[in-house]
Amino acid sequence: MTKEAYLSSLVPRMYKTQFDDKAADILAEFCPEALETPMAVPIEKIATDDLHLTVKEYSLSEDLSILGQMCFTDGLVEIYDPAEDEYKEVFVKAKTMIIDPDTYMKRNHGSRRNTISHECVHWIFHKKYFMALEALEEGRAVANKCPVDSKGEHLKEVWTDIDWLEWQANGIAPRILMPRETVEEAFQMIIERSKKNPYVSAGHIPKSKWILEQFAGFYQVSQTSAAIRLTELGLLS
Repeated sequence: MTKEAYLSSLVPRMYKTQFDDKAADILAEFCPEALETPMAVPIEKIATDDLHLTVKEYSLSEDLSILGQMCFTDGLVEIYDPAEDEYKEVFVKAKTMIIDPDTYMKRNHGSRRNTISHECVHWIFHKKYFMALEALEEGRAVANKCPVDSKGEHLKEVWTDIDWLEWQANGIAPRILMPRETVEEAFQMIIERSKKNPYVSAGHIPKSKWILEQFAGFYQVSQTSAAIRLTELGLLS
């Protein structure tokens, strides 16, 4: 077996239809109450207290094209120093998750939470791949940088192993934050609240806009992520 074939064999084989189940498996182990009661999943607590990851903040790119990075081994990683306007290297220990602080400052709290969830998925499902990569390359495959944009699904036939890993993390991360098991209950709860809101009832605030804002706020996710999730589950047309 070639080195490339061996590494590819370590990429978890998943279908998109399995993403909800994978998310539920993670929650069942680390936050089972989130599968029973609608709640904002304490994702940073899961990362630090349960997975024993260290969360650090460094700028990772000049243009915020990289939101997060999971470090699988000890070693040097490249960060961006905005004060000096240059890239430099810093030493980090294995199990360090780096989050760009601008993920919160220039985007929103929900984007930061999704990035943390994304990096947790990499640690849970993909560390074997990166450990093997380090051994085979006889160097330090210390980190996997996670870009804002990933290759479209219409290009799957030319995806690399890393593209597949990113696709899996992109798909599972929001499902951890908005688990299938509770989303509909939370959505209906917010619809009921909208009926009691005088500004919505009077037409001063569009009902659909208010519901989406409240849903995103409840789960502490971005409105874009909330809209995608509700659409996937057939709750938003």
